[in-house]
Amino acid sequence: MPKTDAGAATRRILLVEDHPVERAYLQNMLLALGYRRVAGVSSSVEAIAALARQSYDVVVSDIAMGEGDGTRLPNELRRLVDSGRIKTMPPIIWISSLADELLQSHVRLAMQAGCPSSQALAKPVSRTALQHAIKAALHSVEDDTRSPRRISVRRDLIEAELGQALASGEGMRVVLQPQVDLDSGRAIAAEALSRWDHPTLGAIAAADFVPAAHRLGLDRILFNRVADCVVEVLVAMHAEGIAVPIAINASASTLCAPDLPGALEQRVARAGLPAHLVKIELTEDEPVIDWLALSSALNLLRVRGFELAMDDFGAGIASMRLFSAMPFTELKIDRDFIVHMHREPASRAVVAAAIEMGRALGRLVVAEGVEQERDIQLLRELGCKVAQGYGISVPLSPEDFIAFCRRQ
Repeated sequence: MPKTDAGAATRRILLVEDHPVERAYLQNMLLALGYRRVAGVSSSVEAIAALARQSYDVVVSDIAMGEGDGTRLPNELRRLVDSGRIKTMPPIIWISSLADELLQSHVRLAMQAGCPSSQALAKPVSRTALQHAIKAALHSVEDDTRSPRRISVRRDLIEAELGQALASGEGMRVVLQPQVDLDSGRAIAAEALSRWDHPTLGAIAAADFVPAAHRLGLDRILFNRVADCVVEVLVAMHAEGIAVPIAINASASTLCAPDLPGALEQRVARAGLPAHLVKIELTEDEPVIDWLALSSALNLLRVRGFELAMDDFGAGIASMRLFSAMPFTELKIDRDFIVHMHREPASRAVVAAAIEMGRALGRLVVAEGVEQERDIQLLRELGCKVAQGYGISVPLSPEDFIAFCRRQ
């Protein structure tokens, strides 16, 4: 029998289960594990109301619950955070008798909504499995930097100092992640990734400061800074006879700025570089508001010789429409499909379909998030020729990337 956890009595658990007998059974199980602060509700509607009144360390929820279907829970939690009614989302542990494919789909749904962690347990749930799941959930939020107060202070500090950092360049740098031909092992391109080394917060992930740049209207300044670094690297490579394109990430709103294509063309021409060495990678971190403006910008960039990549293909609902309507030369398969393609037939089917579509249209297809040798083997079997990820190479400093290319 599993031992109770130290400190379990102070943890708040919200149990969402519409069947009264199941709910009572799980509440008794949690009490036996030492969790004394357990609140039970019968629907996601009641759960959202409870979470708006009181913070909970973990949410344990069924999925199929009639009108209070648990599927709605992550999106409703996201709305509570966005409206400021709660500071952070709690981890979710799904419990259900649904098929494993649906359980894992709900795990991804919760993570996409912003939960710090998500897991799934098949019913009937054992005491040991539930205890391990709660331990893992609590571990995901135990880091003090994830506490609501620290998150709020950190976000405020990032937003207060990001503009100055971008303007001065202090602490800002660019690293390059190689895109490699899976047959020859040669780098055929690279993606430029922003990094910010803050004097007190340390290394700040792009996932934190890039959204802040969006919120503050600093997208163009960030784009220009990365573009300057990329051009500088390309000039150094050009001098050594190395012609490997580098991609710069850009949001739809950045690309819709009417002067961007001309300004980028001038910057590249002044450096004496051919435009095809600079690739613009459209990110899907914000919705497309003005399709006409975006189409005009992308077409103009292509006319002027720049390559165009579509990032995270398959992750957004507009992926297919964007790719079919815009003049992209490359699509990048979202890493989530690569990570799950070995055990999820649906993910493997998406990867295979994207590769075949790229082949049929004459577009380069790049697999993102390749981390294991088995990823490379399966991608080869499916016909994918190019990939990037930590299983191939970590992001490199400009000097190390040039050395990486030089060795080939």
